[in-house]
Amino acid sequence: MRKNFILFFIFWFALGHALAQTNWNLNRCISFAIENNIGLKQMEIQEKIASEDLSQSKRNLLPGVSASSRAGISFGRSVDPNTNDIVNNEFFNNSYDIGASMTLFNGFRLVNQIEYQKFRKKASELNRLNTLDDLAFGVMNSYFDVLYYKGMLKIAGEQVETSRINVKKMEKQLELGMKSKPDLLEMRANFESEELRRIQVENSLKTAMLKLKQRMNLTDGTELVLDEEQSPMVASGKQEQNNLFTAYTQWSPYYQSFEARLKASRKSLAISRSQLYPSVSAYSSMGTGFYETTKDESGRTIGFGTQLDNNRSQYLGGAINIPIFSRWAVRSDIKKAKLEVEQAQNTLDQEKQKLYFEMANNLNDLEALEKEYNQYQRQQEADQLAFQASEKKFEQGLVNVVDFYIAKNRLANSASQVLKARLQWEIKRKVLDFYMGKRFWE
Repeated sequence: MRKNFILFFIFWFALGHALAQTNWNLNRCISFAIENNIGLKQMEIQEKIASEDLSQSKRNLLPGVSASSRAGISFGRSVDPNTNDIVNNEFFNNSYDIGASMTLFNGFRLVNQIEYQKFRKKASELNRLNTLDDLAFGVMNSYFDVLYYKGMLKIAGEQVETSRINVKKMEKQLELGMKSKPDLLEMRANFESEELRRIQVENSLKTAMLKLKQRMNLTDGTELVLDEEQSPMVASGKQEQNNLFTAYTQWSPYYQSFEARLKASRKSLAISRSQLYPSVSAYSSMGTGFYETTKDESGRTIGFGTQLDNNRSQYLGGAINIPIFSRWAVRSDIKKAKLEVEQAQNTLDQEKQKLYFEMANNLNDLEALEKEYNQYQRQQEADQLAFQASEKKFEQGLVNVVDFYIAKNRLANSASQVLKARLQWEIKRKVLDFYMGKRFWE
């Protein structure tokens, strides 16, 4: 029974360890980063602030209502608030007021402020989505950096292992008098150089893995075992740059955020211009009070409730404010607002130009990487055959150590170029899919 329990415990421990070692593919890494990124949470807070600013701009159309109450005791010579006579006795007074005011017209300032806050809220939402996209691409680049260094570490390890075997062979051949000691020293020197290269690549892999965890905000000791399975490399069809640009600008939060800022700057200009128009406001108020000096015919202070009813007053009025001269401050605000509109337009045009040529470069890079990858593969196959031939000649003493390592290093270089071109193609392919509106991590 005890034996069965131990076996059961070992089974579940192994199963839990296996689950913990579940491979992390690119989509899983990005999803984890999005859920745990502090910067995105900050952008969400800013978006909520912008939403509240918009709500408040709408509430500004409502009338303002305020109420007040005053109470006090007067000593010595003072003015009777009921009769305005000078009295020289102590008395208590109490008053209550409620008033309301409403802007009827101010050059459409409030309406333009609502539209301005709408565009600000839209820009804030687009900035959050753009930050999310930037995070996804940052994780993607770090993810492929890890895959690159893992592939390079495998190549470096194979190089070191091949040299270790050849060093052992040469040591035996030296004992038999078949090889010279300088050849052995040359091979050992190359072996140590390759071991150093392997250590450097291993350190680069650790750094890349740490950077990936940092982008994901993975702070615990979880071991990231990345999914190295690659999708088949299918030749991409020729895409029209203009179609790609049009598709991207129709949905991209990055591009549309600049459009929203331009629209917001135009509404800001309209708000500045509204200062040139007259403003019309309406006011109303109602008040009452209790005064200890108010007495009846018998000299007794009239009751609190009766005074509140008798002393009640109402007021209804309006005001018009016409701007005449403000030391040119309004004209200056309008001029600066116009320049801000021009600046926002120039920024949008600049981003258009940058995006257009960025897409052109990515299209060219994708096409070039496809050709380079195919050529590197053919070169790797040729270098593999050349190395195998050189290895046989070296064993037969027909080539020296230097020539042997030239063929060996050429094979390692072509293998690394195949790996690099393959991963770069994968990145460019995902970038172009993103331009077409496909968020590859969703």
